Amino acid sequence: MSVNRREFLGAAAAACCLRAQEPAKTRLGLVRSSHNRLPRPVPPDHPLDADLVRDMVWKAIEYGSPAAGSLEAKIRPGSWVVVKPNIGGLRAAESWRPGDTTDFRVTRAVVEYLARKSGAKRITVAEGGTYRGLHDKAEDHVVTQNGRRVDANLFDWGSTDFPGFSGSLAGMLADFAARFPGKRFDYVDLSYDAVRDASGAFRKLPVPRSRNGVGAASNLSEYFVTNTIVNCDFLITVPVMKMHLQCGMTCCLKNYVGTGPREVYSVPGTFSNLKLHRDYSVGGRIDTFIADLAAFHPPDYCVIDGLRGLQEQEHSNHRDDQMIRSNLIVAGEDPVAADSLAATLIGHNPWDIDYLHHAARREMGTMDFRRIEVVGEEADRLRRPWEKPRNWFGRCNREWVTTLDLSAPAGAWKPHFSRVDALDLVEVAGASPKYAAAAVFRAEGGRKGYLWIGARGKVAVSLNGETVLREEAITKHRIGQYQVPVSLTAGENRVVFQVEPADGAATVSLLVTGPRNNGDTLEGLRWVPTRG
Repeated sequence: MSVNRREFLGAAAAACCLRAQEPAKTRLGLVRSSHNRLPRPVPPDHPLDADLVRDMVWKAIEYGSPAAGSLEAKIRPGSWVVVKPNIGGLRAAESWRPGDTTDFRVTRAVVEYLARKSGAKRITVAEGGTYRGLHDKAEDHVVTQNGRRVDANLFDWGSTDFPGFSGSLAGMLADFAARFPGKRFDYVDLSYDAVRDASGAFRKLPVPRSRNGVGAASNLSEYFVTNTIVNCDFLITVPVMKMHLQCGMTCCLKNYVGTGPREVYSVPGTFSNLKLHRDYSVGGRIDTFIADLAAFHPPDYCVIDGLRGLQEQEHSNHRDDQMIRSNLIVAGEDPVAADSLAATLIGHNPWDIDYLHHAARREMGTMDFRRIEVVGEEADRLRRPWEKPRNWFGRCNREWVTTLDLSAPAGAWKPHFSRVDALDLVEVAGASPKYAAAAVFRAEGGRKGYLWIGARGKVAVSLNGETVLREEAITKHRIGQYQVPVSLTAGENRVVFQVEPADGAATVSLLVTGPRNNGDTLEGLRWVPTRG
């Protein structure tokens, strides 16, 4: 077959048009301390000085350039820029250790970048943590140093925890103010910054709807939020990368929990966001309100402190090996992509981080690595399996079809999207002596794995028409109650539950793990949207 010149040029032009229509990839900068384009590379297990940390941060920002071309180009002259690190606790707490809070050298590097390169007029470091403010009359959770009351701004970190950084956040900001007199540098304690109405009473705000119409993910659609977050012109989240017992990991989006004003969400005798966790969690997961809080002002840019972090859980000091040094920095404007990369680096399957799904639904970013360009290091070579939270399990199937008539044709089964890991059949379909529910997933090639089945009631489960489990579960439903080794078919696989209630309850759940059976979703598995 021959192709003449006109046909060739026409085909080339059509291909160019198709490429032009493809969405541009989001860029993430990934830099390790050994990166060969740093002025002084050092091994990834080597302690760092402040100059090298700054070089790493700035190089990652250079690589993770936003669509505007550079971070400074994205910030309009005269803007109020807020830098939100994670300073949830101070060293005075018994559970604190390096890797639990954002390294102050990273925060300082970001602030210096803004001071030197951007047209920002006001640069604010903002955080709300478990320590009382200076003017709070309560006596619990008060931190003192040398006989005086301190907070995150005034706490003196000395010179050992963050080599090259010494003193307090207030001292750092005062130094920048002296060096850059045309800019304002300050600190805001978000715990005491709740939005109020004209009478001075705390005021809730509705979760903003995204451009595609997605609203609140939690049971409640209104939140107490802070003036600083909703009113600033530009917001940079600067989290530390670490594990978390309740949502798997802490990073860019989980950092928003610190934006919930504790003056509203705490209860007497505590200074945690207890009411936030209690009232806004769904199905035992905090992921819904993480996405909701971020919706009030999604990050305009992200810089992830991956120098040191805590494996297994946050806020704990009970193991000598809990702190892990990685000497990594990640930067980019897409928080979903940045968190997906961070999840991968510490050994999670990003698909199992539930708040990333909620954020992606709101079009805050992408979890699809085909649409992500990582510049600097090869991410696959830096992946390291950290120890996950105790009793960790990934995100169970949410895409179901159900029926009360097992003889009904497949197309007549009703689709249902579950907001939580477990499917309550009585709640979905009403009282009945028997139920059926099915889920379909797609696997990349023939694979070995495990079906993690949870059930309440008399249950029979089949995979691709073959029965793999028969049990009568009369106790409380649990995720992974039964773990069944299976062989999966390349392409689509169908799991069908037949359930008879126990004491009026019929609940099921399904997770498909890989051959290591560690609670992570099988790599490459994708649930097929609900259909008959």
